[in-house]
Amino acid sequence: LIPLMMHALTLNPPLSTQTHFFRVRELVSCQVKTLSFLTYMLRAFKDLMKPYEDTIPESVVNLMKSCPDDTRKELLLATRHILATDFRKGFRRQIDRMLDEKTLIGSNRQNYETLRPLGYSALADLILHFRKDLSRPQLSRVVHIFSRIVHDASLTINIQTTSVRLLLNLVGDGIYNNKDVNPKEGKSLLLRILDSLINKFGTLQAQMSRISKDLKVQIGNGSKNL
Repeated sequence: LIPLMMHALTLNPPLSTQTHFFRVRELVSCQVKTLSFLTYMLRAFKDLMKPYEDTIPESVVNLMKSCPDDTRKELLLATRHILATDFRKGFRRQIDRMLDEKTLIGSNRQNYETLRPLGYSALADLILHFRKDLSRPQLSRVVHIFSRIVHDASLTINIQTTSVRLLLNLVGDGIYNNKDVNPKEGKSLLLRILDSLINKFGTLQAQMSRISKDLKVQIGNGSKNL
């Protein structure tokens, strides 16, 4: 049964076809469902799934590029389940593709707004596991993405905190001890992280000042009503 499901998962139908457009969408949705089922087998049947350690991550990213909007959430949840197992090793070769935000979250505007926290959380899990192995261009891209998230007021405080934690973890293992990053490049990355965090403190200070003023007004209005 497992080889049959894995074969179905690796099918790559042409997305540009108009003749069987809805059939192709149904097939891709079925592949996402199959992947979700397989995630529950990764721990229970680890030895049987081991030969597909590289195939599963590649199939996941292929599905990210082709899945219908209504199944992307399920795909991202399945991805996080896989990243919590030893099978995450196969994602090492897929980092560049997953750093493409259109691949990760899709181009649908509604999905972009609702699925960003889940997508960025999955990406953060991936980067944390492989932070010691990132190349200089990958590190630069990661710093760019998560520095931007830190200042994105439309995202929850949880994903912003996750982004800060990731940037701090990059400092030691990802940049300082990375043999692929020369001192000049490493200094530039560290300064970008430092600049992002300092600016965040400035934003928090301004927000706290406004909150404090609003609170004093509310307390004052409450006292007058007594």
